[in-house]
Amino acid sequence: MALTQTTTETRELHSETNTEKYLVFQIGNETYGVPLLQVQEIRTYTPATRVPNAPEYVLGVVNLRGNIIAVIDARARFGLPPLPDEESTVVVVVHVNGKTFGLRLDSVSDVVDIPVDQIQPTPPIASEATQRFLSGVVQVGERVVILLNLREIFDLDALQQIAA
Repeated sequence: MALTQTTTETRELHSETNTEKYLVFQIGNETYGVPLLQVQEIRTYTPATRVPNAPEYVLGVVNLRGNIIAVIDARARFGLPPLPDEESTVVVVVHVNGKTFGLRLDSVSDVVDIPVDQIQPTPPIASEATQRFLSGVVQVGERVVILLNLREIFDLDALQQIAA
């Protein structure tokens, strides 16, 4: 009996160490997630200063405690129509390849633990351009969460030039 309990405890421990925390949020009617380790903070949306000749999805730049960061609109990046700012509109400040950026989202819902072994590859139904933004999908309770690949969403070369 002790062996069975130890094996069960080991599985539970192993299961706990193979989970990752994800910040879950809404863009349109869809639910998305990004690794919580890449999230610095969640801020109320305030308009960014536009930068001439920036890509359409770049809202502009903001001053974050003395650091100028580029803010992109997730809706525009995914080709969705714009919505007016609401009380739930936020900017999630994230770290991507050692750089800090803002991502404007419709709303944030929660933080969830996702077992790594339950993450499935993204189905090939999205366009190639959109497919590169996705890193996987996972069922969390009653909802399907689409996991984003932040490195692909942020065009680092263009955004670094804008922030400079």
